[in-house]
Amino acid sequence: MDYTYLYSTRIQKNFDEDQAEILSMFADKFEKEPKFAIQLINYYKGMPVSFKARVAGVEKGSLDLDVNPQQAVTIDAERYTFIRSNLFKYDIMAQAQYINIRRRAVLLRKMCYVEIIAERRSHIRLEMESSIDAIFNSPAGIVKGKIVELSMGGAVMEVIEAGNAVLDDQANLLMMVSDAGQSAKYNIAVPAMLVSILDDVRPVRFIFSITTDKISDRLIAKHLFNRQVEIIRELKDASGLR
Repeated sequence: MDYTYLYSTRIQKNFDEDQAEILSMFADKFEKEPKFAIQLINYYKGMPVSFKARVAGVEKGSLDLDVNPQQAVTIDAERYTFIRSNLFKYDIMAQAQYINIRRRAVLLRKMCYVEIIAERRSHIRLEMESSIDAIFNSPAGIVKGKIVELSMGGAVMEVIEAGNAVLDDQANLLMMVSDAGQSAKYNIAVPAMLVSILDDVRPVRFIFSITTDKISDRLIAKHLFNRQVEIIRELKDASGLR
């Protein structure tokens, strides 16, 4: 999975020197305070997952951690994690070399300073388990597709045919969402603006900002709540906590 859109690098000297500095600071702290805690952050299907981890060792260019089993599941799926510690001015992105969910063990390498861009978002944008049929009534013509990511303020739609839609097009985005118990489905139409077109991927993706009224706000919130419950259940099942 491409997770590079989640962060922006903050190189201080160069990659190698920054990594050496990071590991040196971890090693010094570990020598004084074995098993000290750091915070790990991942975005699993769009949902932030963050637990404390204990440093179990620093050697040979790697960081050995004892982690929460749910965090281990997310790292195993994404092969990266962000580290937050008051030892550093910036957060750190690290790639996972080894993960053992049962033993709650993770070995990290290739570390660099970053800013987590995903934290700037006003709303959590979740990946949908079942894509949602949608229609964008573009001024240039109707565009059909499926909503694959959704938040209270935006949506990502994989389009069947991009047509002649262009950036800043504004029109209604029609889609169907379920309630919190998935016992009913509702068609809603929300004003949307096309803010980005990702045409370097297939299928092409349209990214919208959306504006909700009282009714659509409540229905989307229920749908997203239900999706979060599903993701949490999935993490617990995969980590053996159920």
